[in-house]
Amino acid sequence: ERGTCVTMPVFVIRLRTSQGTQRLFFKNSYATLEDLMLQVKDITGIEPRDQKLMLTDPISRKVRQISDGDVERKLRNIPMNLGDMLQLIEGGSIRAKPIPKKKTEKKIEKKPGDEKVNPGPHMTYAAYVKASGRPTIPDYTASLGNTAKTRSVSSYAPNVHWKLQRYRHTDIISFRDSKVLQNFYRNSFPEIKKKLSRIGILFGRYVEGINPLVKQNLTDDLNRKKKWDYDANGVRADVYGIYEPPQEAVENGARFLNDPNQEAVRAMAEAAGLEPVGLMIAKRKDKLDTKGFQTFLTGKELQMLARLQSVFANEEGFSRFACCMIEHGELIEPRGFAASDICMALERDGLLDTIKSKPYKLRTKTPEGANPSGMPDFYIPKENDESGGTNQAKEKIKTGDAFPIDFLIVKVIVSQAQKKLGFKHVDFPAAGTLSDFKAHMKRHQHEAYHSKFSDFNLMVNLPRFFKSDKEIEMALEIAQHVGEASEFPKSLRERLDNFFVKHQLF
Repeated sequence: ERGTCVTMPVFVIRLRTSQGTQRLFFKNSYATLEDLMLQVKDITGIEPRDQKLMLTDPISRKVRQISDGDVERKLRNIPMNLGDMLQLIEGGSIRAKPIPKKKTEKKIEKKPGDEKVNPGPHMTYAAYVKASGRPTIPDYTASLGNTAKTRSVSSYAPNVHWKLQRYRHTDIISFRDSKVLQNFYRNSFPEIKKKLSRIGILFGRYVEGINPLVKQNLTDDLNRKKKWDYDANGVRADVYGIYEPPQEAVENGARFLNDPNQEAVRAMAEAAGLEPVGLMIAKRKDKLDTKGFQTFLTGKELQMLARLQSVFANEEGFSRFACCMIEHGELIEPRGFAASDICMALERDGLLDTIKSKPYKLRTKTPEGANPSGMPDFYIPKENDESGGTNQAKEKIKTGDAFPIDFLIVKVIVSQAQKKLGFKHVDFPAAGTLSDFKAHMKRHQHEAYHSKFSDFNLMVNLPRFFKSDKEIEMALEIAQHVGEASEFPKSLRERLDNFFVKHQLF
């Protein structure tokens, strides 16, 4: 957002004690174990020599002690990663001191399921409709195909102005389990090291009736008082898993390849009551723009998002499909956004094009066979504008000229559920094999079937292991019960027993 201050990069480690969870801050991962233990002392009152700190690997779940070695070791050499959780073992007289209570603030009444969120610059779609009426998505094909010499005013394409879309169709992207995000981020390391990106599809459910805008700013970009209803119903996309289809990492983005499992994955997700709700991107953080324009979403990525939103649009052309992005850096914080309705229309009608030398900009183009005089006029900030587009002075650009894409982006809140919800397990590999399936069953052999199969990646991969038509039907039945979090009926358990014996998976 314009005016956001740049924070110093920090390396954050979480510490869990009997008194709760707190965060330890370091300038970077070159801090030593001694620095960490001294911070633990400040928080808990326990001397470093009495500290027993245990680190749990988020993937393998193996626990090991880190406080019994050389205190001069760097955190990065232990190794420890940003966001890792440490457990302080207490017993006898070794007890953490209570965490000082914070001053109580007046609580705002929330509906069940609402999360604590930060304000943003957009209102809910329902609030916009109530204040200004139902919006329409422009159709540029009519004006581009009009070759008449004499034309009415209404036959010309509507102009495009640098102006934020004041509403959004999805207000919050909420992750039911933070491990889903962490696993995708770890899977993206090979691409991030090459300064490329990795993409995936968010699967989840939409929840209506939320209110994310109670404490929003009360003025618009011109410091005028806003006149819409902040209590109008909003929409939250609850994310339960990230599907990582075949893909190719290319410059300034990534692209999906042909996926032979696409229909099977959609069928399994639908049986579990899930649907595609967004695009997931992980990439390296780029340097800031000197004029204040955004440098997190490339023009190529915005085009791909706009196309995907059109795929998952309703009969009116509106889409709740959104996007979440993780940028690799010292301080990692996911951000959410969507392509505006005008952006969807421009991409749908073939009016947008990328510029290789300017990855964070786009340009207009006249579609093949279209009438150039039917192109809409674009008005963007003047070249010497260093306000990031917040100033109102605009200039008209020609077809083919580059322009910043900030005004085509709608910001969406990203949050995490206060309690872990969704699938019980988040440890099956994204592209797991039959051997991984066997290992997963062995690792959870003492659990009931409905608990063993409660893993998103395992669920969407089941059609690769269940080959025959009857086995596919059994896989869909499994997905249904997993989605409902209900126990498997006796007949399904017996068929699974026979399946495991037949394929020697026990």
